[in-house]
Amino acid sequence: MNGPQNQGLLARLRANMRNQLDRLRANDTLRRLSRGRPDIMIFGAPVVAVAAIAAIVVVVVVFAGGGSDDGRTARGTATAATTAAATPTPGANAGLKTPIPISPGSALTDQDLAARGAGEAGRGDFTGQRLVIPKIGVDAEFTVRVVPGSGQMPNPNGPWDVAWYDFSGWPGLGGVPNQGGNIVLAGHVDYINVGPAVFWDLHTLAAGDRVQIVLNDGSIAEYEVVFNKAIGADVAPWEAIVAGTAQESLTLITCGGEFSAGHYNNRQIIWAQRV
Repeated sequence: MNGPQNQGLLARLRANMRNQLDRLRANDTLRRLSRGRPDIMIFGAPVVAVAAIAAIVVVVVVFAGGGSDDGRTARGTATAATTAAATPTPGANAGLKTPIPISPGSALTDQDLAARGAGEAGRGDFTGQRLVIPKIGVDAEFTVRVVPGSGQMPNPNGPWDVAWYDFSGWPGLGGVPNQGGNIVLAGHVDYINVGPAVFWDLHTLAAGDRVQIVLNDGSIAEYEVVFNKAIGADVAPWEAIVAGTAQESLTLITCGGEFSAGHYNNRQIIWAQRV
């Protein structure tokens, strides 16, 4: 790239640059005569001249390089590589930000459960210390409740207790914070001789609200509510409700609906994804 033709081109470019510099000097004189009028300085010759000179300098650098031995081309390549590395690779994301297709209305449907995605159950020691739901003022201790062979999920111990269900005897069900799966918790909505209980306001949670599990080491596992829906207690597909999900998630359960003969006829189901 350093032959006679290239040298002739460089000579012409240098001559052109000298002409442009002469124009700059002339425009500097014009600026002084016009007392710095902005319409001349911004829209007139100086801006055009500067742009032309910038283009010439780029051409000179390219043609005068003579290969990559002097390091200029190598540095340009390194910069391009750094920029490319900072750009997310297509297909490398998990797609977890895509909203799941929740059915309309307040009733829990099979569509809502299927939209969570099937996944493995989480297994391991439960190290949750407290459940915190800032929006409704919940700050409650956990008790561990093992789901027996009958499949009957035991009740929480009292009005202010939140039960975590140990599904270790049931393949594919349940979860543990930081171990994946579907972490299943339950609490009373009210209690005899007490009145409103720990999950009294659970029905008010909406998509985007946060639920936190404070762990024994002081760290926090946080979840964002996706849906809050009701279903009849006698028709609820419980195995599907507590099944492992594609992403670590949290299911909160309490009572609702009409109260008769000591029981509510509905269950309120809140499902939240790990943040």
